[in-house]
Amino acid sequence: MQHLLEKYGFRRCGIIYVKDGSERLAYQREPGNNAKDNDTDKSLGLNLGADDYVVKPFSLIELAARIKANIRRARTYQPLPCDMAVKIKDLEIDPVSHTVRRQGIPIDFTPTEFELLHLLGTHPGQAFSKERLYELIWKEPYFGNENVLNTHINRLRLKLKRSPDDTATYIKTLWGIGYKMEDN
Repeated sequence: MQHLLEKYGFRRCGIIYVKDGSERLAYQREPGNNAKDNDTDKSLGLNLGADDYVVKPFSLIELAARIKANIRRARTYQPLPCDMAVKIKDLEIDPVSHTVRRQGIPIDFTPTEFELLHLLGTHPGQAFSKERLYELIWKEPYFGNENVLNTHINRLRLKLKRSPDDTATYIKTLWGIGYKMEDN
């Protein structure tokens, strides 16, 4: 990542220390490249991993608002402790034993299906965009191909059904947005 950023005229200007102990590198355009503030360059910076892109000149009020928005967004997706079991309606998701039970009956899931179900289950009622779900589960940038995610969601729904007549729903589609786990 660092090599790509430097190749496209960015240079590391500092390290941002996050409360959880992690570090984020801060990059800025090399002097003389600041005129490249067109949409293509903004898009490039964001696609190379930037969380935000601020164009000079900018106001301190705008910068403070952008920082607060990024912090708020990061807090929204903080996962619950990974060993915390989740119960939604008659569904139990246990990450320690890597098991899912519905009405006490175990259901088999692939590791990816389990991770997706656990993520949704630890955030009941929270809407996730397809892009965000994809990036959290597959840990790579989302380029608009919804087929992989849609297929996994459909498999989850099929496996959660006890019979063809079963009308219980756990994962709700939010048209134009993404998905969410139904609340209890």
